[in-house]
Amino acid sequence: MLAADEIPALSAEQLSAWLRRIGFNKVPESPTLPLLNALITGHLSHIPFENLDALLGRRVAIDVPAVFDKLVHQGRGGYCFELNTLFCAGLKALGYAVTPLAARVRWNVPETIPTGLSHMLLRVEVAHESYIADVGFGGPTPDRALSLSLPLSLPLTLPPDEGTPYRLLPVPPAAAGTGFHCHDLAVRDATVDESGWRVMYRFDLTPQPQIDFVARNWYVSTHPDSHFTRLLMVARTDGDTRLSLGNASLTERAPDGSVRTSELASAETVIDTLSARFRIRLDADLRAALAERLPAVIG
Repeated sequence: MLAADEIPALSAEQLSAWLRRIGFNKVPESPTLPLLNALITGHLSHIPFENLDALLGRRVAIDVPAVFDKLVHQGRGGYCFELNTLFCAGLKALGYAVTPLAARVRWNVPETIPTGLSHMLLRVEVAHESYIADVGFGGPTPDRALSLSLPLSLPLTLPPDEGTPYRLLPVPPAAAGTGFHCHDLAVRDATVDESGWRVMYRFDLTPQPQIDFVARNWYVSTHPDSHFTRLLMVARTDGDTRLSLGNASLTERAPDGSVRTSELASAETVIDTLSARFRIRLDADLRAALAERLPAVIG
C-alpha cells in the first residue's frame, strides 16, 4: 500500500507520454540496468535542469501532477525536486523499486562550511543490487547509475572509457559529522588540483519521505539567500557534452573532464540560448518575464 507521503507511480497514460518526452517510442518490457542507464541518458538529454520559476519568483510545486504537466506537457525543465520526482514516478511505473534520498551539496563549498539536505537523489534496486540514480543535479550530473553494492571501503570508479568518470567514496561517521556512514559523489574535473576529482555532494542511505522534500523545496525556491532565487542555473546533455549555464557563463564539459567556458553578451542572447541550446519551451509570457529579470541577474 502506498504511504501518504510516498511518490506514486505514473499512470499508464502518463508513462507513455513521459517516455516519448525522453526519446522512447514504446514502453520497455522489464526493469534492467541497461534500461535504467538509457532512461537516465534520455532524461538528461531531453528534459533540462533549470530554475527559471524560482528565479522569477513563481511557485514551484513538486507533486507528481504538477511536475508531469510542467516537464512533459509544457516542455519545460526543472531542478532536483522536480526532475527526480518525475524520474522516480516513471521508474516505479516500469517496475523498479525506488527510494528517495537526500544529499548535502558540496560543489564549490569549502569542507569547513556545513550545508543542509537540499538535494534529492534516488536509490534504485536492479537485479538484487543497489544503485544511485540522479537526473537532477545540473552541471556534471552522472549519466548512468552508480553501484552501491561494492564494499564500503572501496572507491567505486567508472572506467575512463565509459565516459566522464565518477567516484562514490565512503565517508565514516566521524568525518561526515552525521553519525551515519555516508558517501561522497565526486566527478573528474580537469580544473581542480592535481587530484583531478571534485566532490559534488554527500549523502547517506536514510529513506526520505516526500513531505520533507516539500519543506526543502519551499526553502530553495523562495528564500532570498538561496542560489535558486538569485542566479540563473541551467544544464542539459548534448551528445557527449554536458552544457551548463550560470547566469551568462556557458560551460561545455567534455567526457575527458576538460571544460570550455564562454560569456554570453546580453540578456537577449541568454534567452535565445535557453531556447536553442537547452531546448526549453519559452512562451511569450516567460520570455517577457526573463527579459525583465535577467539584466539584474547577469549584470
